[in-house]
Amino acid sequence: MERQEDNASDADSDLEELEGDIAKLDETVRTFLADQRGENDASPAARGLPRGKGARGPRKAAKPRGDITARLSKVNQAFLSGDYPLALDLVFEVIRINAETHQAWTTLSSIFREQGDMSKSLSAMVYAAHLRPKDVHGWLQCASFALENVADDEAGNLNTARLCYSAALRADHTNIKARLGKGLVCHRQGHLAAAISDYKVVLEHRPFDIDIVRKLAEACVDNKQAEAAVPSAIAAYKQFFDHERAKPQAEIMEAPWHDIGIYVELFASTGRYQEAIQESKSLSRWLLGREAEDYWDQWTSDDREWDMDDERRVAVPSFTAGVWSPDTYGQSFPWDLRARLAIYRFRLGDEDEAMRHLLWFEPESILTREFAGDFPFLTFDLAEELAHRGHTPLAISYYQILRDLPGDADATILLQLGRCYSAVGETATAEEYFLAAIDADEDNIDARIELANMYEKAREEEEALILAAEAMALRQARDQNLEGHQDSIADLEQSSRRAPRRTQAVPRRTDAFGKRLIPRRYRPKRLAGADKRRQEEQARAMKLTEQYEIVQDLRKKIKEGQHNLIPTWMASSKELVDEFRSIKKFYTWDKYLHFLGPKNHLQQHEANKPQNELSQMYERLARTLAPQPGSEGRDDGTSKPDAHQGISFNNWLDLFLDYAIGLAIAHRRDEAYQVCEAARDSTAFQAPEHGFMIHVAWSVCAIYTSDEEKCIATARQLMRDGATSDSYRMFALLSNLCQSPVSWYTSGPAQKYILRQIKAMDEAYNGDETNSEREENGEPVLDACVLMLYGHILFTSTSYTYALGYFLRSLALDPENPMVNLSLGLAYVHYGLKRQSTNRQYLLLQGQTYLLRYVELGQPGVTERGTWTKAEAYYNIGRLYQLLGVNYLAHDYYSRAKKACRGSYRYNKAIE
Repeated sequence: MERQEDNASDADSDLEELEGDIAKLDETVRTFLADQRGENDASPAARGLPRGKGARGPRKAAKPRGDITARLSKVNQAFLSGDYPLALDLVFEVIRINAETHQAWTTLSSIFREQGDMSKSLSAMVYAAHLRPKDVHGWLQCASFALENVADDEAGNLNTARLCYSAALRADHTNIKARLGKGLVCHRQGHLAAAISDYKVVLEHRPFDIDIVRKLAEACVDNKQAEAAVPSAIAAYKQFFDHERAKPQAEIMEAPWHDIGIYVELFASTGRYQEAIQESKSLSRWLLGREAEDYWDQWTSDDREWDMDDERRVAVPSFTAGVWSPDTYGQSFPWDLRARLAIYRFRLGDEDEAMRHLLWFEPESILTREFAGDFPFLTFDLAEELAHRGHTPLAISYYQILRDLPGDADATILLQLGRCYSAVGETATAEEYFLAAIDADEDNIDARIELANMYEKAREEEEALILAAEAMALRQARDQNLEGHQDSIADLEQSSRRAPRRTQAVPRRTDAFGKRLIPRRYRPKRLAGADKRRQEEQARAMKLTEQYEIVQDLRKKIKEGQHNLIPTWMASSKELVDEFRSIKKFYTWDKYLHFLGPKNHLQQHEANKPQNELSQMYERLARTLAPQPGSEGRDDGTSKPDAHQGISFNNWLDLFLDYAIGLAIAHRRDEAYQVCEAARDSTAFQAPEHGFMIHVAWSVCAIYTSDEEKCIATARQLMRDGATSDSYRMFALLSNLCQSPVSWYTSGPAQKYILRQIKAMDEAYNGDETNSEREENGEPVLDACVLMLYGHILFTSTSYTYALGYFLRSLALDPENPMVNLSLGLAYVHYGLKRQSTNRQYLLLQGQTYLLRYVELGQPGVTERGTWTKAEAYYNIGRLYQLLGVNYLAHDYYSRAKKACRGSYRYNKAIE
């Protein structure tokens, strides 16, 4: 079989070579014949005739060579048979030979498309289009394909489509399809000025295309320079309506009521309310068949033309009752246009006429609710105008209709309801709506400001200060985010004002690490009745207890091996930790406000700026509540609780530390440190044993995240809180566990800190009493561990001379300690190996003496630990002699270490 395949491949190669030779021969024959015809047919210039004008532009692409044509044929065969890998290999071979083969790139695009790789297919299609830059159809095809697959990479595909449309316009600037496509893409990208320019060009050729007119109007309204852009949209709509009015009534297929609403809204967006009213009435009259009653255009003082009855219409001299059907007046006037008339009348100050229109919108009517569902923006604007003009009960009715619409709760509506209830004096209800607005939109600034004002008036200064601090932090973050995006500020403000029903979730503001800027917390109702507050507290306590039991159950299952529950446990633990951190009584004011977001430098940064109302309220509340220096944290003599919501503080601390370590294992270092910091700063965890556990957990987080600096910092903290032997051992252990360079262990701050500890210890023991006398009196003796620790820092820094001094002091305190003797021996040996050491032989012998003493102190007992200690000692001596180059002694001690290990193995067998 292999020989047959080889023969077949050889035959294919021969056939391919033959086909190429035949194609070259044909090309040679054609060239020869063309030359012969040129000699026989003299050129017009040779005969003395004027030269004809040839075709302009680039030369026509040469036909592909015969070998390339043959390969392309094989590519097509492989593609049609579904052998895409072979087709790819062949087409890449063609591209390698001649990268300007247009058919190769188009075929490559088709192959990628069949394989589902739309990105590569689009790239190949664009390359092919570049080979024929004057082919408008090719560029349009590329742009259409990019838009069809825009979901894969929206920003990239939109940019590609725009470039393709631009290339098509360079090839043919009169191509309307390319111009319209470019305008639509610019519109989607937010480049509204470019979109408006393209729409205008298209409308010059298709002035009555209502879809393009609508797109132009949308772009003009959303544009930052709306005052300058809207007139062009008004002119386009006016041209369209003039054209439609010239048609017979029977030829109008569908009444453009929707477009009338857009048209009049264009006038209103620039403050031309009177013109908006006139145009809406005139166009509505035309669509209802009463265009002949043009005398109504002169009646601008009110809107009696669209009343339900003729009571006011008969006062108009030109009006004759019964000429037109009563249904063509008020009954047929669309509700959305009537709502707009009411809004415009309010803004013109004609409140009576606006209220006449609102008689059609009874809050209890099912028709009003249907209208609110179809036109929520207009309903919101109506309610807003009513609230601004003191018609608060009616505004509340409209806001409640919007609140009851299907969908998620909208923070804007809840905020407005809270303001309305606050205006009528129902503070408890207003508080509920403001809190609901914050729940719906965690970054809502206005709701926090309103609540802070209410709480300040109700003498709830603590919660008012907290809300003011949150609002300032959110406002600062918003200003920083919009600092570099000035073009979108107006759009954001307009959308927040005009969009009462949001169709997507509100994006949360986060910091640089993706963490919520303002942590979510439980907010009790301060202004509710005592019974209601008690019920809420009981429900909250029960919920927290259940949540804690869930966390403990998950923790138990994870220990049993169900590691798939870790994300659930982390989420549940986070809720409990955030709940504890959000309680003011467990933190001092500065720590609590730091947790909420605003920093002290915020006020310093804005010291030279004029203070707004929020800043003034914050400073006023801070002066009222902030304790005097030194007064905070003093014990007031009252008994402190040892639990919160039925959960002891020890269990809360365990929850904090477990959650922090879980974050560290998940490589979320900053969040883990923040949890440890929150536990350290809490007034509930100020006992010495709590501080020790917090810093141990903090060091574990640092080890998991390979943060050597934090390891050293926590170890120093442990030494500061408890200057004992174990704390010094912990410093050395953490430095060893964290995979860090030795520079952190021997850093200047660490050396100075430990040296200060030694000096303080020396000063305390400068008296006449000896160590034994102090021990008899129950006083602590000098600690050899701190001397050894500092000696090892000097030893690691190759300062062997100074290290020996501290090792010798340790030897005087603990002469039977093997580690002290080992360290002394190594220090002497390494000192002796230095280039400029004095009396090298003495130093090496002295080091060996201490090392042999180290071996003697490591004599095995009857335990496994003793055997392994002896093996370790032999191994260390072997390493020493190998370092000195005495290999036969090194071999001897290595053999002893191996024998000691075998003895440990036999000991284990005997135990078994």
